[in-house]
Amino acid sequence: MGKVYILINDAMPGLIKIGITEGSVEDRIKGLDNTSLPLPFRFHYAIESDRFKQIEAHMHDAFADFRVRQNREFFRLDPERAVAALSISGAPEIKLGNSMIDSEGKVFAETPGEQKTSRKRFSFSAVNVPIGAELKFTRDKTKLCKVVSDTEVEYQSHRYSLSGLAAELISELGYEWKAIQGPKFFEYNDKTLSELREALIETETEEE
Repeated sequence: MGKVYILINDAMPGLIKIGITEGSVEDRIKGLDNTSLPLPFRFHYAIESDRFKQIEAHMHDAFADFRVRQNREFFRLDPERAVAALSISGAPEIKLGNSMIDSEGKVFAETPGEQKTSRKRFSFSAVNVPIGAELKFTRDKTKLCKVVSDTEVEYQSHRYSLSGLAAELISELGYEWKAIQGPKFFEYNDKTLSELREALIETETEEE
């Protein structure tokens, strides 16, 4: 029995790691923290199965076009796309916290805004999502919210920031996460908001 995991790293925006371990995912995260990395990895999703090697191979084949380098487990891919594919296995899901864990097993001390980058704060207008648009929660697409301002959504008659609503819905699924990037967890026209933002950045870069 082994685990197939999806990890992210704040120092590697846009990249995810898809790998396997026969030990615990926590120990794997600790083992990956070394002097070549500026920050530890974060847990994003994992399943447990006796077919873990086969499932990982299928994942790597499915996303081969997004692989950063052959024989490496890194992919330039939205993490929720990988989650959707991995969940098809039907294998039991492993639910862990998503704090950064260092090589000694200690929670890496994050300063407020540790996940922030030089990018501007997310806004719907920046990715051409109109007021009134309906968004789907990636982990349960029956849960819908509506865009009510350039930075807020409405869900069950309450207003939220994207990250605030993502944190609440993730918590309802049994996760205890402190760091949430809202745009990763909502879709518009079958694209996550993070994907829309990345596509816009790529277009702007090509035009420069």
